[in-house]
Amino acid sequence: MRRKKVVLQSTCNFMRTGLETFIRDTDLSVSLDIVESTDSLEKCEGILNSLMNVNLIVLTFNNHDYNLTSLLQLVGEYLPKTHPNSKVILIGDIAKVNSLKYYFSRLSNVSAILDKTIAIDELRKELLGINTNKAQKLERTSPLLSMRELQVLQMLLDGDTATKIADNLQLNFRTVSHHKRAALAKLGVRSLCPLVSLRSKDKHSNRIPHLMRA
Repeated sequence: MRRKKVVLQSTCNFMRTGLETFIRDTDLSVSLDIVESTDSLEKCEGILNSLMNVNLIVLTFNNHDYNLTSLLQLVGEYLPKTHPNSKVILIGDIAKVNSLKYYFSRLSNVSAILDKTIAIDELRKELLGINTNKAQKLERTSPLLSMRELQVLQMLLDGDTATKIADNLQLNFRTVSHHKRAALAKLGVRSLCPLVSLRSKDKHSNRIPHLMRA
């Protein structure tokens, strides 16, 4: 049986090492082969650019160690185009997972959104893709955020006002407000508050240049 090729990403060395050990030193090694392991989204994109075939991509997010809009676009737009047959598993703090679950659960390439405290047996099932208790996915209604929506969202999270964004992007104020409402609706939140805690401490950290051009 051909083993599934896996790429791991986690800025937490403890979590990344734990996942590597869990896969390589257990019976999971019969089915899964870790081809690359890295600590950042930017490096992960570079790795995925160089690999032809990847079956499973495991991404973790915690402690403000990633750029939210880069993560949203990497999973929602970039990976479906470059690795359409790959499945993605997201692992993070439960509060962060719940805030993003609505959006990610509607993406066909996301197979699981897990809390980092998940039981070992359940994690094993998810990695092997044999979790029979998984709820059926919602109907797909093209929830992807547009480039402009991502750009406006990032600027709002960076602390810019709608007026400043309109000036910088040479847009009408009402157009900026429309992009904001559309982005929040797609993410399943009513305000920016649930997203503020997810933003990177450094508003320029971990940006993936290829993804963040507008």
